[in-house]
Amino acid sequence: MNDRRSAHVRTGAGVPAYRRIATALWEQIQSGELAPGARLPNEAELAARFGVTRLTLRQAVIELQRLGAVEIRRGVGTFVMSPPDLVEIVSSVPSLRQESDATADAFDEQALHRSARPVRTVDELILGSGAAAGPLADEASAHLGVPAERLHRLDTVMVRDGRRWIANSYWFDERWAAVDELVAEHALVVRAFADGLGLQLGYLWRAFSAIGADFDDAETLGVPTGTALLVRDGVSADDTGRPVFYVRRRLRGDEAKFVLRYDTEPMRVEG
Repeated sequence: MNDRRSAHVRTGAGVPAYRRIATALWEQIQSGELAPGARLPNEAELAARFGVTRLTLRQAVIELQRLGAVEIRRGVGTFVMSPPDLVEIVSSVPSLRQESDATADAFDEQALHRSARPVRTVDELILGSGAAAGPLADEASAHLGVPAERLHRLDTVMVRDGRRWIANSYWFDERWAAVDELVAEHALVVRAFADGLGLQLGYLWRAFSAIGADFDDAETLGVPTGTALLVRDGVSADDTGRPVFYVRRRLRGDEAKFVLRYDTEPMRVEG
């Protein structure tokens, strides 16, 4: 399989010129070649570089603005935006064994309330796999304690009742690459790890944030670039506590919410 299903975007096959330009500039921003605060070359220079009209170039810049990657300052220029500062809120919860995927199971549970018999409503389809690459590879390497050159990346989409629902990316040691071939049989990647490879998984940590849909996620989920997506990422570990995979899920913000329910029993104060 290809390393990334978005390779056709980078080569430009069947993609509008403004989107190819926006993607090229987005990759420069992601790689750090265009650093936060940097001013993009003016329209005339960029239009000449890419061999397009200034109108086409302007469309590309608007795509980047919609993504939150650049800021257009009228009469001054276009500048690369700094990534947002994230506030970390930590809450300790009991460790749970992970035999399936909580996100998919949540919808299954809702479906069971509407049906007298269990039905499988969510499937996970592989979009691409291969050696890990991109700006998140180093982050995944740090989370898993695995050298980046040994990381395998698996990109999938969860399909709910025939509709693309959640874009997912997994990173794990290449020794688990056989999981790719087990997903179709077990419906979900987590079940492929648990049932296909016989691993006893548990949640190590999960984090929640929000982003605007980039070009890949917009294409995968069928939404406009910049659409609000809820992000749930984290690491799952085996029964010894050793990290197995790092996963990053992107859900449409208008179709899901995350709820943390607190224990309602009164707190005991030792005194």
